[in-house]
This record gives sequence, structure tokens and C-alpha cells, in this order.
Amino acid sequence: MENQVFISYRRQDGFYPAYLLYKELIENGYSVFFDIKSIRRGEFPDIIKHNIENCMDYILIVTKATFSERIFEEGDWIRKEIKLALENNKNIITVFIDAEIPQELPSDIERIRNYNGIQQIDPNLIGENYRRLFRNFLISRPVVGKETLLTRRCSVYAADYGDEPRRLEIQARNAFETDKSILERIGIGGTVLDVGCAYGKVTKSRFDAPKYTRVVGIDKNEACISEAQKIGGKYEFATIDVEESDFADKFRAYMDERGIEGFDIIFLSLVLHHLKDPYAALRKLRKFLAKGGYIIVRGSDDGSKLAYPDEQGYLKKIIDKTLQAHGVSDRLHGRKIFDWLNQSGYRDIHIYSFLRDTSNLSYDEREDLFKESFSYRINYFRKMWEADSANSERFSDFDEMETLLALFENEFMRENFWYGEYDYVGVATR
Repeated sequence: MENQVFISYRRQDGFYPAYLLYKELIENGYSVFFDIKSIRRGEFPDIIKHNIENCMDYILIVTKATFSERIFEEGDWIRKEIKLALENNKNIITVFIDAEIPQELPSDIERIRNYNGIQQIDPNLIGENYRRLFRNFLISRPVVGKETLLTRRCSVYAADYGDEPRRLEIQARNAFETDKSILERIGIGGTVLDVGCAYGKVTKSRFDAPKYTRVVGIDKNEACISEAQKIGGKYEFATIDVEESDFADKFRAYMDERGIEGFDIIFLSLVLHHLKDPYAALRKLRKFLAKGGYIIVRGSDDGSKLAYPDEQGYLKKIIDKTLQAHGVSDRLHGRKIFDWLNQSGYRDIHIYSFLRDTSNLSYDEREDLFKESFSYRINYFRKMWEADSANSERFSDFDEMETLLALFENEFMRENFWYGEYDYVGVATR
């Protein structure tokens, strides 16, 4: 089958938006040509020409570098691709990323400014703009059935995979002060719901004070809940998936059975980015938030991670590589917390940020921070390789990420190396 959609972009600054669009299209069932994913063998010029000639939709990602001086070079590939799309009368859509088409262009591609498109302010944010693109601009249609569409964007993350239980312990410890600060800020106690509680260690450490009279933790991972149930006392844990279609009815029955009218605090720690539809989950949970209660959403964002000196660019390479993994959770979600809460009906929203960095950390603390922020990334590639162990490309991806992590860890552990990242916490009411 020919690829229905062709994505054209300038690698200098267009990779992120192009790749995110590619993933969104694939997850919605479209057949897409995206060079780094679609070209395995053969001569590059022939492959590009063939795929543009045979596609239905040609999407041009317009960034600041797209129409740089290089566009006037006859050998420039962006110019060649635009020219081919124009000559073959393709359905052309432009996606503008904080940029526009200049007045002066080579004569053979001047007509590109006549084509309609969308404005995408944040290059790393997939949202209504891209869904509007699918509805209103594309001629091609998904090539998969509804069942596949309903399972799209599913993270393959598992809290009980490999060394993840140990990493979660470190993560819980490192974020303790962040969560403590937020809980002190809102000041209330009462009944608590911890969504995505895993082994219950964060649940117990955050809500151990007497003012939290009853604490419920839910998670879809049965093995984690089985371990959490050993905590006992005022803590109760249940295997419940917030993304199940009947979650609202099932959880209301659970609450009624236990005499719980509503929750004064609903707490989600690094959960929403694993879900297929964060908006839907938040809307469901809103029904169970008591009047005067608070929802707390903690997340992170790979865009907030900084390192210096990183002369080899290992940090960027690792983040870029992670983004390409199958089943990876949303690593750019910290910036989305306000929108998630706002669009799901919550009010009085406040976003707080907390810097964690390597300055004044001991060697062991530095080691823990690296493990928390980077070690899990290899799991996505290991799972891909395990699922298809005879595939040399899967092994190559795994090996590349393993090597990058080892090289970056060597730099990370040096005393003169600085690294910092932010936790983002959204707090809102019903």
C-alpha cells in the first residue's frame, strides 16, 4: 500500500513537530511517509520522488528554517519536495510553527503561499489544531478499524517491569519535598484518592498525617495493588483502571459500598502522561471531587531538562531517541497540565514549578537523580527488542540507547557537570 500522507520538514528545527505529527497520524490509522521512519534502503532521491508522486496529502511543516537562504539553492531538498508536490497537484497543507512564508521565493515554488493550513504555536503540543487538520484538510482517510483507533496512544510503561520498582522508590523520595510543599499550601485533610498509586509507597508517605482520615489508592496493575494492600491501616487499595469505559459506574459503586461520598483530595503523581486520553480521565475524576476539595496533578517535562557542559549533546540525543520509541508515554506533558485541567472543567487552577538539580548533591544523590530521570528510557527499547528479538533494527535501537545512557551517565557523575529539571504541579478545584 502506498503512503497516503507525506510529511516534509527542515531537520534543523522541524524534527519535533514533524515527528509528533507523524505519531499522531499513525496512531489515528493513517499511512504516512516520514523519512527517518520510512526509508530503509534504496536511493534517497528516487524514494522521495516516488512517495510524493503517489501520496494523497502533502504536509509542509513551516518553521523558521524552512525558507532560509538554502531554499534558493537548486539542490535544496525542501525546495525539491515542494516543487514535486506542486507539479503533481497534491493536496497541500501547511502547518506553521511560529513562522510564515516569506515574500521572496524561487519562482518554481512561489505557488506554495496559496495553500491553506493551520497555525501551531507550540511545536511540541498535539491538540485540537491537529485534530482539526485531520477533519478538515486531509483527503486520505484512516486505514484501520475502530477497534485500533480506540487503543491508540497507549503507553507500554509497566511499574513492575525490570528495575522499575527500585526506580519508583527513588522517584518517590526525590519528589517528597515537592508534594509536601503543595499539600501544606492547600492545607486541608479529609478523604484522599491517589490515582495510579502503584505500590502505595507515595500514598503512605504523603498522607500519613492524622488529618488525612481515609486514603484510597487505585491502579490498573494488579501486582502493584497486591503489594500495596499489605500496608493496611487507614489505607485501602483496589485494582481499578481509570480508563475503563465503565470506570465511573464501577468506582461509584465502590464508594457507595464503603460509605464514601466524595474525596477532599484527588492526587495524581506522574500518571496522566501514560493515559490514552488525559482529558477523559480528568473529567471522570471530577465527579468524585467533593465541594471545596482539590485535585493535584504532578508531572515533568523533558523540555525542562538542562545540562552543562554537555559538549557531545548526549542529553538531546537521549530525549530525541526516547521520543521515537514505540509506546513511549508523553515526555512533554508538564506544559500541558494547565490545559488538561482547564479543558476538563476544573477552576481556580494554579501551576507550580520546583527545580531539582545536581548542585550540592552527594555522589549517591547524583546517582539517584540520574536513575530516576533516565534509566527507565531503555525499557521502551528493550520491550521492542524482546517482542521481536530476530529484528536487527530493534537490537540496534536498544544498543544505541544503552550506549547513550552509559556515556551520559559518565558525564553526569562528574563534579563539574550541572544538570537540572523541573517538577510541575497543577492544583485546582471543582
